[in-house]
Parts: sequence; structure tokens; C-alpha cells
Amino acid sequence: MTEYLACGNIMSDVVVDSVGKTEASEIGKTGKLYIGGPAMYALSGMRLWTKSCKLVSHTGADFVDDYKPWMDRNGLTSESIIPLLEHVTVHELSYDREDGGYNFASRYGQEHLGYLKTRPADIEEACDPGVKGMYMAQNCDSVWWEQFAKVKEKTGIKMMWEIEYSAATKRNVTLEKIKWCAGFADMWSINHNEASHLFKIPRENDEDIINEIMKMPVELTLYRVGQRGSFAVTPTNAYFCPAIDPHGPSVDPTGCGNNSTGAAMYAHVAGNDPLMVAVMANISSGYNAMQFGPVPIYTDDIMAEAKALADKYYAELKK
Repeated sequence: MTEYLACGNIMSDVVVDSVGKTEASEIGKTGKLYIGGPAMYALSGMRLWTKSCKLVSHTGADFVDDYKPWMDRNGLTSESIIPLLEHVTVHELSYDREDGGYNFASRYGQEHLGYLKTRPADIEEACDPGVKGMYMAQNCDSVWWEQFAKVKEKTGIKMMWEIEYSAATKRNVTLEKIKWCAGFADMWSINHNEASHLFKIPRENDEDIINEIMKMPVELTLYRVGQRGSFAVTPTNAYFCPAIDPHGPSVDPTGCGNNSTGAAMYAHVAGNDPLMVAVMANISSGYNAMQFGPVPIYTDDIMAEAKALADKYYAELKK
């Protein structure tokens, strides 16, 4: 029985430029692919804490070359991964923006990526009787959300929504529309660059942005502030946890936002308080940044180490 779902697109990454990271540039030049994508990184973030999770995704038939071995190593089923095209989506990432964000180009085109979107019906089909929570990066298409609302009513699943804050969203979607979509979710995740643009507040103004986040119609928001860490925000309070590096400095930041959001979904639905949600999210992100691509294998020892780290940081921040 699976209790937690990571839903949405998977996509392999080539890092073609990374400020201050010669290794990343060299890897990009050689064309080495790393498994990833929002749902994959979210799944990895959950897997640090629980074995009862699975991926729900449409993808390319060649996922068996790279993704299935990772699933097998980590004791996860591939039953809800549905190949619809020849290739897994591939994005070429460039970390060369002054705001710390990245630019990307899709190797097979945006139509390829769009065709592989996860539908609400896929989520319903993947829901085991004991399902509790799910993650998904999703846009603001009203038909998708109306269909998802019916799935949520049938299954009782709690949703963590990571907003797809694309250029199209910036041009065409209002704050009111985003709030409408959030009303179908239970949790929400956004980073400081996105929140600054959405609320028209400088990203350095944490207090003002958090005041706006508190007005969102959700139980909890994971507000990610880059290398500083993250806030777990409820309608009445905000709990900050600094970034956590379990074994030294970051190697590659790709997927850390998705990873921490997946972990936050698990932590909240499993009954942890908001401060612990932020701690667990940042620990997952810290493990994710230790290498290119997701953590290769989650052993019982790594899971125990993460739990001990969470207890330690929680106790220190609680003082």
C-alpha cells in the first residue's frame, strides 16, 4: 500500500553552466544526463523519510534505462509510470542568472513536455485505499483543477501544490486565479523570486511577503528563500529554518525546491508541526544538493541519520 504520491513530469537534466562550478560546466559539455524533474525530485525528497511513496507520471519509454534502476534500488514501484512517447523529456539548465535562478531549454520541445502532463484521472487511478498525500507541480488551468477537485472528493487525498510560475503565468494569471486554484489544494509551495513578482514586493522583505502568503487559502505554505533556507507558513505564524548541509557545501542546486516541497508534503501530512516541516524540507534539500541528480540510494542508515539531524535541528530552533 502506498501512502504518498509524487505526481507530474519527470525530466532528465544537463547542466550546461553553473556559476562558480567548473565541474557542472564540464559535465554539461560532455552531455551527461542526470535523472530529475519536479516529480522525481519530490519523490526523492519523500523517500528520505518514508518507503511508502511512488511516482505517478507519463514519460518516455527510455525511462527504463535510468529511472527504473533508481526505483528498484530504492524499493519503489514503477506501476504508475506510463510511457507515452519514445523519450523522457530532457532540459538543458543554465545557472547564470543574477537572482540565483536558472534558465532552461527543452531538447524535445514544450509540446513534448505538455503531452506528458499528468492528468487528474491518472492520480485517481494511482490512489491506493490508504493514500494520504500527494505532491504536484501544476499550472493554473481551471479545467485541470475542476477535474482534480472530483478526485480529491473521492479519495480524500491531501495535496501539496508547487506552482508552475512560468513566463506564461507571469503574463496571464492573476493573484485571484492563483488563490482560486489553491482553494483545491491543502498546501502550497513558492520561492522568493516567484513570490516577489506575484505580490509585487522586493524579495528581501520577508515579513511583507509572508503577510501576503498568510492570506492564501491553505493550511501550510513552504516559502523557499534560496540559500538562506525556508519558512513554513501557516495562516497565523511563520517558522524559519536555515539551509542545512548534512555533509558539506552544495554541489548542485538542481531540484532542491521540488525535493524540499515533496519532503514538506510528507512531513505535514504525517502530522509534524510547522517548524519540523521546515527542518525536514531543508534536510532533504541538503541531501539532494550533495551530488548531481537525486541521492543514488536511500539506505536505512541514511534515513536514520536524517531523522537524528531533524531531531537535533528542531531542538535547537525550538529554544
